[in-house]
Amino acid sequence: MAFVSACVAYAAENSISLALEAQDFGRWQQRWIRAKRSVDKLRSGNSASGHDDSEPAEEPEGGSRDQGDPPPAGNQGAAPSFVPQSPPWGRSRLPDRSRSWAIVMGTGHYESAQLPELPAVEANVEAVADTLTTPGLGGFDKDRCTVLLDASDLTSVGSALADATRSVHDVLLFYYSGHSLLDEDGDLYLTLSRSEYTSPYFTAVSFTRLAKELVNTGADHTVIILDCDFAGRALRTGAVGNNTFVLCATGPTSPALAPHNERFTAFTGDFLYALRGGLAPHELDEALPLDWIYAHVARQAENKERPRPQRLSTGDTGQLALTRVVPSEPTDT
Repeated sequence: MAFVSACVAYAAENSISLALEAQDFGRWQQRWIRAKRSVDKLRSGNSASGHDDSEPAEEPEGGSRDQGDPPPAGNQGAAPSFVPQSPPWGRSRLPDRSRSWAIVMGTGHYESAQLPELPAVEANVEAVADTLTTPGLGGFDKDRCTVLLDASDLTSVGSALADATRSVHDVLLFYYSGHSLLDEDGDLYLTLSRSEYTSPYFTAVSFTRLAKELVNTGADHTVIILDCDFAGRALRTGAVGNNTFVLCATGPTSPALAPHNERFTAFTGDFLYALRGGLAPHELDEALPLDWIYAHVARQAENKERPRPQRLSTGDTGQLALTRVVPSEPTDT
């Protein structure tokens, strides 16, 4: 994966045209998984027969988050310009705190050497949960916000989700940060601390199944925010229902970014900035709808030449707000 990232970046820097398939990191990940399974099977057969003629190989690091989308050559593939517009502020509203719930989940530490550590995930989870539940800013109560950091297995995730969604009626929010994996069909899986690169079915969370569970809770509105590689694949699933808003850190073929010199991952850093008002007018005292949040993070990503976020919005959920902007005090210059 690191080699493919370097090749794509080199081609972009030298204006070498590549087919879209060659730049699809998801396809490369699927090919690597198939190849590794074949090699493991061959090694297992050799071991059973009492000899092994293969040389020990270094395991490639999976799902790199340190490589972003390569700079586009010319205007081909360039991201459109996103300028946050003034939405119809009067229509936006915060969740009903007594009838809503937030689930903030992230995995930054892994037992498998094939999945690199993501130290920024812990900061992501803490800051997102804090922002969503800060009185006067966030739209959720602290005692109605479930935090899942470095969950190890599907059972613990399922139990936490069941407890959290049992009493939600207005807004259900789910946020995830961490590595993601793809199965042989290209479906998206969210990793846990014990996830294995070559067996996502039993060691990681299927996004399709997760989305179905979220939209079937009876909540009036569902908000899903994904900060992981290939997050845009979530927009392809048929599990997303009515009155749902899905915000993805990147497209279906690109890895996400976790800059080593930044506290948060690239997308979540911009997302948190937007939740706290971002570039909104300083005198504004209003709830910021999700449509505005998306436009803001997309513009930030464009300005920084980072992967462009994607979204899907059904019903009127785009007018729902997660936080309220507090007007800042005027300062002397």
